[in-house]
Amino acid sequence: VRRCFDAMNGTDSQSLEQAHQLNEAAISRNVGLVVETRPDMITPAEIAFMRKLGVTKVQMGAQSFDDGILQRNCRGHSVEDTLNAVALLRASGFKVVLHWMPNLLGATPESDRLDFQRMWSAGFAPDEIKIYPTQLVKEALLYILWEQGEYTPYSTKQLIKLITSIKPSIPEYCRVNRIVRDIPSNYIMGGSRRSSLRQDVQRELERNHQRCRCIRCREIRGKPVELRDLQLNDFEFSPVDSREHFLGYSTTEDQLAGYLRLSFPQSPSSPEREKNREQLYRLIPELRDSALIREVHVYGQS
Repeated sequence: VRRCFDAMNGTDSQSLEQAHQLNEAAISRNVGLVVETRPDMITPAEIAFMRKLGVTKVQMGAQSFDDGILQRNCRGHSVEDTLNAVALLRASGFKVVLHWMPNLLGATPESDRLDFQRMWSAGFAPDEIKIYPTQLVKEALLYILWEQGEYTPYSTKQLIKLITSIKPSIPEYCRVNRIVRDIPSNYIMGGSRRSSLRQDVQRELERNHQRCRCIRCREIRGKPVELRDLQLNDFEFSPVDSREHFLGYSTTEDQLAGYLRLSFPQSPSSPEREKNREQLYRLIPELRDSALIREVHVYGQS
């Protein structure tokens, strides 16, 4: 990480702290540092380490919000692990990205629809998501089950229908970063090889006279904005152990010009999360009793 900052600074540093300080006035200033990990790896000590590195956003493979599905697919973590991790990361000021995988072993299109809704109703409420339909590759144990007839990949048509049905339900505070992981088609042994799934879903939504109001679908692109035409909206919601305000400036055509995520940590709702929160505050005392601005983003040229 220090060498990444050295590259932006154009000079070598003696420590990570020095590299951070130099970058504050460098021509190429860092605006975000993203890491990817597992929900069961998030602890107060790990969070303190990530903050020391300068991490601003954490991505996690939630994959499913059904413990039975997680167990069948040998994920090694539970739904509660994901909920605890999201709560701790949000209370620490990070942006949170979750990965969700339809078509895992044991899932059906209908169970996937229900599972996707748990992301919002059960308190996870990520800032961003990536939808990664399960893709069958020869090196995976799932391939053996497929050969034995115990696993059936969804067809492209099934995937388009599934994602089209869930996308309009995504809250306006969330951004859909990706739909489908871009694995070369020659590696995929069964099911959909379609890499343009996002465009397919968008066309299907238009045919159905539906729209998605996620951030990516609303963010303004290539259009001039008059300040007098913008209106401020405050979308308030309550994920696990927090009260959130998504403050957005949008045009009369509902195009998003900028937003701010304001977070008010609330009392933890489980003994384990309360213990984690106290450990966090001992490591990073300035977080206690603080409101947190977790993200500010304005679209357009600098």
